[in-house]
Amino acid sequence: MRTQPNDSPIRISIISAVRFLRESLAEVLPREGTLAISGIAADPQSAIKDLAGNQPDIVLLDEALPGGPAAVARIRDVAPQSLVVVFAVAETADEVIAWAEAGAAGYIPKTAGLADIGPLLVGILQGKQVCSESVVAGLLRRLSSAGNTNRGNHGAVPAPTLTAREAQIAQMIVAGMSNKDIARCLNIGLATAKTHVHHLLGKLNLHCRGQAAGWMREHCDRP
Repeated sequence: MRTQPNDSPIRISIISAVRFLRESLAEVLPREGTLAISGIAADPQSAIKDLAGNQPDIVLLDEALPGGPAAVARIRDVAPQSLVVVFAVAETADEVIAWAEAGAAGYIPKTAGLADIGPLLVGILQGKQVCSESVVAGLLRRLSSAGNTNRGNHGAVPAPTLTAREAQIAQMIVAGMSNKDIARCLNIGLATAKTHVHHLLGKLNLHCRGQAAGWMREHCDRP
């Protein structure tokens, strides 16, 4: 949880490739006096040049940016005290978990209105995050699955159990689908699809997509 002096506005940097979107947010968000804009950028690379010296309280990152999850790590490297908040996120458990695993401190759902963004950002800075019931349920299932796996690790390490989404993505990889194909098929952002693939390969301890076919053949009887 971050603390903020009562008389000090929260400093926000906005990163979005859509010019009217980042400029509109920069104009609207400071109106109530709670937020102040410390910078805007069209892409993470140009933003990173300023973040090291700027060190805003929050970096507001557009979910639609290519390579967004990787950008979260780069932003945290140069601005470790800044919280990365992703906006316009589809509020599903898979999407939210993927961004959390990438290092995001919070998210603004794509259903939020302009008037909602300020209070949501203040809450995230205070260590709070409003989530839908489906997201909370998905997080609980993920934690429960991880706990069961850890309790069962006696002796030989069992092959990891895939979630339904992970198994679906594994099958798509085996079928030769690209990240763009996977994103289109699952109706998710390309950056999110890349994150899913990256974490799946890491979970299976695989070094490349081509090894997924062998893993699936060996463990095809597992859920």
